[in-house]
Amino acid sequence: MKRSSIISLGLLIAAAIGLTVLFIVLKNKENKPTDPEKENFFTVKTIDVGSVDRISLKSTLYDAVFTKQEDTWYNDADLLNQSAVTQIPESLLANLRAIGKVDNPAPDEEYGLDAPAAVLEAYAGDTRLVRIELGNKVPTKNCYYARFDGEKTVYTVAENYGRILLREKSYFVKAVTMPGIPGIKNIDEIILEGDLFPAFHAVKDKNNPYDYSGSGVLPWYFTTPYRAQWEADIIGGNWMNQLEYYLSIHPEDMRTAKPDEFAEYGLDNPGATLTVRYSNDSGTEQNSYTIYIGNQIEETGSYYARLKGMDALLVLSYAKVHMLCDVDVFQNTYHAVFYPSIRTFSKVTVRAGSALQVFTHEVKDGADIYLLNGREITNADALSWAQAVVSLKTASFRPTETPESEPILTITVEVEDKTRFKDMTIRIFRGEEGKDIVERLGVCDCTIDSRAVDDFIKMLGG
Repeated sequence: MKRSSIISLGLLIAAAIGLTVLFIVLKNKENKPTDPEKENFFTVKTIDVGSVDRISLKSTLYDAVFTKQEDTWYNDADLLNQSAVTQIPESLLANLRAIGKVDNPAPDEEYGLDAPAAVLEAYAGDTRLVRIELGNKVPTKNCYYARFDGEKTVYTVAENYGRILLREKSYFVKAVTMPGIPGIKNIDEIILEGDLFPAFHAVKDKNNPYDYSGSGVLPWYFTTPYRAQWEADIIGGNWMNQLEYYLSIHPEDMRTAKPDEFAEYGLDNPGATLTVRYSNDSGTEQNSYTIYIGNQIEETGSYYARLKGMDALLVLSYAKVHMLCDVDVFQNTYHAVFYPSIRTFSKVTVRAGSALQVFTHEVKDGADIYLLNGREITNADALSWAQAVVSLKTASFRPTETPESEPILTITVEVEDKTRFKDMTIRIFRGEEGKDIVERLGVCDCTIDSRAVDDFIKMLGG
């Protein structure tokens, strides 16, 4: 074969190989799936996202205006899910891109832009940075028709625009869980402060040293407004009924308020501050909630309020606020001067002028022995004596100083178990207008009906 023929043949073989390789490459490219949207993305507009401090969103699902103060977004009506709102500037406004333009666009109604599904405007102060109108979804692709800043040009934009702008209210609004307590047995302490209602302080103490029942009948007591503790009325049920009101808070309305706006509603210096402390069923976890009560709404009588730790403005009904805060402590007090559990005492000394009774209790061979002035009495007589003591019940809350006169009745209680209980002395002084003065734990906070005292003194003589 001639040399020239060999060269020609070689060139033909090389060309054939080249064409074969090109065919394979083109075929692979044809068969390989591509993302035309990703390939065609281009920037429509760039804005300074960091300067955005107001966003207006109007869609078929939710209308809202979000304003930014420092690093927090606010809305006049709703508590916001910060991460959801932050998606708008960080994911959308930072990437104002489109997939393509529509050549020779038809009328707006062809793209849903005559009545957009969503319109978003972003501002820096009073300057509008961008306006986005979102139309219909493109029938054959996962993208939308859109228009920017009122221009006539119609773009196709990624599905991400719809995912962010076409959201229901629940997506942007934060779910708020109000305080909830399983039951009144979980409540441990209630404190009410302020000038709007009479202040009070109630404490549950399972080891209350003046609960002479010995069985935890009187674990709750008040320290305010009393100057020395006085037990709450668990036996009559009054205080137990009051505790029901603190289990849950149900506001009539809830709206967002910026921290510097609380003063407008009287919540920078609240008229009442209510704190409720509670624990879980096992008593191993302690929790609390604090409610601030502000101005009253003239039209409805309801009150503005705020929960500590939550930047939300609450509206509580007149009835709810008064049930929580307007508490008549005296009506919720156990009125007997002490609980006469005869097995708890070792000795009770009662003196009225020259009349004296000494009640003693001791245990011999496992049996309870009761004596009155050294003479043994029956269990029934001991219970009758205790019932007479119960008749000494306070009639009103009227703090006063201890009189300088001699008491007309003195009761000294000495307990059996001094590691568990404390001794107590009650003195009663003759008062005016049928109201005697009761001194208990060293202070005179209550009065008692003079007739009840006189009847008890007569009983001593019997």
